[in-house]
Amino acid sequence: MNLPRYQEHEEDFLKAMANRFGFSGKTWDVFMERFREKNINSLDKDIAVYLEAELIEGIKESADHTTLPATILRDRLKVICNKLEAEGCDYQGKIKGKWKIAKHWLREELYPQWLKQHRLITLSREQLWQQLWEQANHTDKIQPVLFPKPLPTLEMGEAEMSQEESLSFPLNSKIRLEVNLESAGYLLLLEKGTSGKIYCLCPSGFAPEPQHSGGLFILPQHNTRHKSFKLTGSPGEEEIVAVITKDVPGLDWLPKPDEKLLQLREEHLMGLLEYLSDYRDCQLLRMVYRVTVL
Repeated sequence: MNLPRYQEHEEDFLKAMANRFGFSGKTWDVFMERFREKNINSLDKDIAVYLEAELIEGIKESADHTTLPATILRDRLKVICNKLEAEGCDYQGKIKGKWKIAKHWLREELYPQWLKQHRLITLSREQLWQQLWEQANHTDKIQPVLFPKPLPTLEMGEAEMSQEESLSFPLNSKIRLEVNLESAGYLLLLEKGTSGKIYCLCPSGFAPEPQHSGGLFILPQHNTRHKSFKLTGSPGEEEIVAVITKDVPGLDWLPKPDEKLLQLREEHLMGLLEYLSDYRDCQLLRMVYRVTVL
């Protein structure tokens, strides 16, 4: 993953972190200057000299302004480092140079997160799908089945198919997808084919009624002109992710019932991931099956 140059976004990032951690006044000033990339080799006393006007603001004129700015800076820096430690920065027992460890933590841990939240980082469709895949739980509640179902022909002495074999289908096979749903809700079903393209199977013209009452959900649905899905293309793995929610997801790209299969782009997946980060009350399931040569 290639991150945008840190310097290009440093000002906005540091301000966002200062707001996030509740820094204000002199603490804000110290945080913004001490943690700037250009000041990495500057001594605390140099930063104190630069911020002298801000640091001694409101201090009585009789105070010793020779050493006071450096004292205030060290005090504010201690407050900052303690706050960052409480937020997850690990100083590994070190006493000196905590701000350098904190700076590294901010840049390496929080900066990439901030970029993603503000869509300033470019992820490929494959990377976004992988994030979705990793969030999902493996399930046997989603099963592809041949259509029409073959009649059982097991003879004496013949071994039954293994689970792996039962989830392999030759090219040009026709299949249906059976999804066993525990409760009523809304089904969003996505599939990444062997070509790498990602499609929304439900809702679609194959499944125009994504809201369900629970139990067995079969795709294509009976009230469509489609009877099955035909496995075309090349051999490989087909990955399926199901998002099961109580209500219609707040996604502006959900296909209409009469539309053809929607091929998902990066912005579709990014919107879904953002929705899932805010909406926890849902199930996220996944399964994979193989398409083999004839």
